Amino acid sequence: MLFNKLNNWLKSSIHLVLTVLVCGLLFTSAISPAQAATSRTTDGEVSLNKIQAKTDNVARSNPRGMKEVTKEASKGLNAVQGGADKGKMITPEEADATSFREKAANLLGDITD
Repeated sequence: MLFNKLNNWLKSSIHLVLTVLVCGLLFTSAISPAQAATSRTTDGEVSLNKIQAKTDNVARSNPRGMKEVTKEASKGLNAVQGGADKGKMITPEEADATSFREKAANLLGDITD
């Protein structure tokens, strides 16, 4: 009888410890991506504030003509964003990636060899 009680207590203790360990592991794995981030959360805020201010100014004024919109759009990425953060964007030339066509050509080349 005493052995059964001790055995049941030991089993429930092990279940409790394992449950706590699994919950701790899930909690830490959910937090680790946030800890891995190197940028601050306010890094993108400055340029967005500038874009928002420009949008507010345009909304208060009369509607712009096609020439004005085209002129603004030619400065950068689009008529709203202009040239903001253009230097931070990655161009296809800077990207060190293989295109789908290159991967397919490599695969076909491997198959035919």
